[in-house]
Amino acid sequence: MFCYGFCFIISLFIVGPDRVLLVNTLYAFRPSPGFVLTAIREIYKAQTHHMIPSLLRSLDHVLNLTCRELDSVDCAALLFILQHSDRVKVNLQWTSIPTEEIESILFTLDKVSQLSVDRKLLLRFIHCCAASDAQQGAPSGLLKTLQHRLDLSCSSCVELTEKDQTEPLSLTFVDCRAVSTILRHSSHDTQLDLRDCEVEDSSLDLLFPVLDRVRLGASKAVLLQLVSLVPGSSERDTVRRGESLCRALGGELDLSHTTLNQSACEGLAQMLDFSDRLTELDLSHCQLTDQLLLTLIKHLHKVQVLNLSHNKITDAATHRLLQLVSINPSIEAVRLFNNNIVDRTPFKKDKRFEIW
Repeated sequence: MFCYGFCFIISLFIVGPDRVLLVNTLYAFRPSPGFVLTAIREIYKAQTHHMIPSLLRSLDHVLNLTCRELDSVDCAALLFILQHSDRVKVNLQWTSIPTEEIESILFTLDKVSQLSVDRKLLLRFIHCCAASDAQQGAPSGLLKTLQHRLDLSCSSCVELTEKDQTEPLSLTFVDCRAVSTILRHSSHDTQLDLRDCEVEDSSLDLLFPVLDRVRLGASKAVLLQLVSLVPGSSERDTVRRGESLCRALGGELDLSHTTLNQSACEGLAQMLDFSDRLTELDLSHCQLTDQLLLTLIKHLHKVQVLNLSHNKITDAATHRLLQLVSINPSIEAVRLFNNNIVDRTPFKKDKRFEIW
């Protein structure tokens, strides 16, 4: 989100029905995207590149073109401004751009300090960038202007209705391959936000090789898919997947209010087995039974804060839970609220259990 000042050093003189000339006069108002588009079009038509620095200073070096439908002339005007500027911010959220113009804008991003786009336009830039992989600097340039953030969530849906904001984005195999291609060129940790996205297992597989380069935000459904996909084609592959996923999650995994089956628990067990990075694990409201807990129990000593509340754990698992905590001083808290445990007396001896 960009902030725009109210002081604007510009004056308009009408020359014909659609023409304006620019002179230095102080106006105090917030320029609309339509006004900004008209101004850059007129500068482009007149080829008055010497006026661009004054225009950009007036705009606080922000080109706000949100919710515009750009044609080829508009795009040429934008490129003209960018070619004669440096360190300008460009806001293209919910802006329509012709497909044939995307690449031209992409390779002018070295003039842009910050790019703001909605998730659908972002995907178009990602695909164009991946297809132009041979062009030096395109992926790293795109990531830099996006502040190393690939946001495919609904958080960028500022102009949509409430109904549209909750609509999940279905990422295809081709989409994930393009995202993976871009991230392979990242020299910094990139924030990858897949909240409000739907992705098939085969597509998620493409992201595992680049998870060690990202900080991941994802819906719980996608997180559960990723956990289930940790078991790889070999032990080495499984180790790499588990470590990469733990790192991408920043040591915290929240699977609460998802239904864990045997396959998911086996994936989580292998993820825990091959990584020491996971410090907080929330498995509350996951339909966990004693048998499913046994699949995980020998690996849970690596978790510092463990939430097992609102499950189906019974007294049959009491001994294993008590043993887990007693021999692992690194465990800080185990929450067991609202399970089917009748005899809670043994848990009162260790304050790390929260069960009452």
